[in-house]
Amino acid sequence: MKISHEVPLALLERSKHFNDYDYCLPHLLDKHEMYKNYFLQARLDERFIIMDNGLFEGVTHTNEDLIEKINLIKPDIFITPDAWNNTSATYKNAKYWMNTLKAQLPSETKLMVVLQGKTVEDFINLYDKCIDLGFKHFAFNHSSEVYQRLFHHPNKLVNQMMGRIELVTSFKKQGYILDNHYIHLLGASLPQEFIYYKEFNYINSVDTSSPIINGILGITYEEYGLLTKPTNKIEEFFEDSLDEQIGNITFNINKFKEYLS
Repeated sequence: MKISHEVPLALLERSKHFNDYDYCLPHLLDKHEMYKNYFLQARLDERFIIMDNGLFEGVTHTNEDLIEKINLIKPDIFITPDAWNNTSATYKNAKYWMNTLKAQLPSETKLMVVLQGKTVEDFINLYDKCIDLGFKHFAFNHSSEVYQRLFHHPNKLVNQMMGRIELVTSFKKQGYILDNHYIHLLGASLPQEFIYYKEFNYINSVDTSSPIINGILGITYEEYGLLTKPTNKIEEFFEDSLDEQIGNITFNINKFKEYLS
């Protein structure tokens, strides 16, 4: 499983040594020249790049803006715009991008759809319909309301963690995930979730800023992981020096890798 942690500017160059690939937040390309230049160089260096669509960051891009940024960075994968817990809107966007907009993108850029819905059946239907559209790249988000129904614990973060584990494994067992499908885990509620994926060779990649944000806030992972999740977004720390926090950040990054080893 390839790992990428979204980082502030101060850690961009260092991230090449601990990230297996680069995860691009498109709205930051306009805000920070250093960020844009990093990804332009990453493309030249032939690093693997996944580009986000902005939903979790609370950013709404126009299709035209996203197309411009995709053609600038030429990511290996672009995540088509999705809508929280909304199957129909997510499918509508996925269909439009695959059938209409894909022709405007670099030939090397593959499209990925995030599974959204309010029931397991919604997820299954969206998966099947997107396969029919030609999708082979799928993402399971970390905080779907479906997970709260699959696992019952007083801590909703535990439900999100265990619910996603249950859903992903059931998709594989029931034959929805095929050998030629690319599976991505989008974000993380709790870092110890990834202990459970050690033997799952059908999950290709994960992105999460958890080790970075917790480290910045002075929170280091326990041996078992954590039971809380900060609400901060990575952009809040984007121009901080982080000199005093680098020890905690490095500890968390290494511990996260241990969970998967």
